[in-house]
Amino acid sequence: MAEKELTESWFIAFRSPLDIYEKHANFLVAELAVYPMVVLTFIHAMRKGGRYRNMWIAALFHGLVSEMISYWVPEIDNFWHAQSSIMMLGRRLPLYIMSIYPLVHYVSTVAASRLKLGVFATAYAAGLADCVFYHVYDIVGIKLLWWTWHDTDPNIYERQFWVPFASTLFRLTFSAAFTLLFFGTHKLMTGKTMYQTGSFFQEATAIVLTSLLTFPAAVATHFIPLYHSLHDALGASSEVCVLAVIYLYILIVWVSDRNGPEEARPRKKGKHPWKDELTLVVLIHFLTFAGLAVFAKPESIVSTGVHEPLGPCNETMQMYNAIGQAVSKRQYLCPTDYDEGYMDFHCVPGGKAPPGVHHWYTICGTPYENHAEYITVVWGFCLLGLAYYYNLLACSGLDEAPNKKHKTN
Repeated sequence: MAEKELTESWFIAFRSPLDIYEKHANFLVAELAVYPMVVLTFIHAMRKGGRYRNMWIAALFHGLVSEMISYWVPEIDNFWHAQSSIMMLGRRLPLYIMSIYPLVHYVSTVAASRLKLGVFATAYAAGLADCVFYHVYDIVGIKLLWWTWHDTDPNIYERQFWVPFASTLFRLTFSAAFTLLFFGTHKLMTGKTMYQTGSFFQEATAIVLTSLLTFPAAVATHFIPLYHSLHDALGASSEVCVLAVIYLYILIVWVSDRNGPEEARPRKKGKHPWKDELTLVVLIHFLTFAGLAVFAKPESIVSTGVHEPLGPCNETMQMYNAIGQAVSKRQYLCPTDYDEGYMDFHCVPGGKAPPGVHHWYTICGTPYENHAEYITVVWGFCLLGLAYYYNLLACSGLDEAPNKKHKTN
């Protein structure tokens, strides 16, 4: 596709599902799984009403803000999505990615809220729930070329199964910040509990603040002190930083849950209506990715679209990280010297990248290095996710009614 065509279809563009099926069939599976799950979360939000509905809306707009910042700030422009059936913003943003934000934030936050731990601990329980839900998507998605990463960006250089540790930290910290802002701003303005609905102005303000401030708040309160200070200033590995955050979150949630209220354990008194839309979402999600880990054939993938710009190997880009240090990365993907083992050019004419500078080109999937190991890892995280969500959804409290009246002394 020519650059001119990209400009003409900047806001929205379409791709035939048949074309996706022929060249990138597993990617179509992702779309077909995500949209029903998003609809289920929307049905749950509308059925509950009040702040549940508002949370879904806030997550949607937070996703739009986060994606636009990521595309248009050069220092963090380090990933490129594959071309789905509906693309937006210069073919950078798939519609299904926009849908994933309310899907994951809503499921993880509502599930964590059933622990009845209050705003602070609920945010970190939601961060853990978000991470375990999203991590299988991260592992499977990169191997199946649903997106690609920048080859030399120092922020995402350290990886496991081609997933940057910074991506895991992003899910943990942004989810916690989203939950803290959504419930915290509401608490400050209304003095009410987490799901008690305020006035229209108060709820609209909470939605706007959460949508706009989650990204900068997460960077300022989590990424800088817990990652950049340790990793960039003190030389700790990304893996150590992420594990430290996970352990901290687990400790906060565990200590709070040890002193949780009686209403967080209603199953002791009878039946629990946990078989709802969110349970179905969790089952669809983890079963889909467990299946993809077994049956998807990455070596057959042909992905044509916007990728890391391809060009000269000797041009670099100078930039500053979040704590003001000068760092650099290559301006272009070097076709003769790159370390992205999930992709190559074996399926293009001549078996190598086209010469010159290109933003739109074709890449090819690669076989599994060890398929049994890959299945073990993906299935392990799927089982972990199912166990965690079962305890949140089925073994914890009920959803709070938006207009529930609480006793006051």
